[in-house]
Amino acid sequence: MIDPNMFTSSEFQENFQRLELQFVAELEHTIIARLMEQRSIALPDFPEEVIEFAGKTNFKIRIKRPNKNVWSVPLQEFRHAIRQVLREGKLPSLEAVQKAPRNHQEETMKATLLLLHVLPEKEFYKRSFVGNKVVHITLGEGEIVQITETGNVVVDFSDRRVKLKPGFIRFKTGEETSISQSFGN
Repeated sequence: MIDPNMFTSSEFQENFQRLELQFVAELEHTIIARLMEQRSIALPDFPEEVIEFAGKTNFKIRIKRPNKNVWSVPLQEFRHAIRQVLREGKLPSLEAVQKAPRNHQEETMKATLLLLHVLPEKEFYKRSFVGNKVVHITLGEGEIVQITETGNVVVDFSDRRVKLKPGFIRFKTGEETSISQSFGN
């Protein structure tokens, strides 16, 4: 959940676009820096899984497992995976990674998931909009559960879960005195 002090206004769309780009770049740099610094990392949740940094170009990261595979992960795909984690609010399960892949695309996905697990889940969660409080003019106050690929926002309200366009909600801030004021009515 993002600290509400980072929001420049209560506008969801404005904050979402700015902060998502910032956090994806921040996490990408943190993961790559950690790999470059340590060269070999045992994944926190799965100590038997070790990945080693094998190099970086402008377009991809190369990683390998000792005496096993060498993977080239395209940076664009890596950024997309980080974005998905931020929108879901949690890391994908490594159990899916442990299964034997069948093709090149699944191999790349496996390497990408391993890269994501270099950082603890809390690093992703504190940069995710999931868990932040929002306000809707008729439904009231709710909590973000997920942001879909298309940018719609899934929100849990007290009586139901709703998928909304980003323009229909505002962040709840301590300065607001009523819901209608936050929507300019």
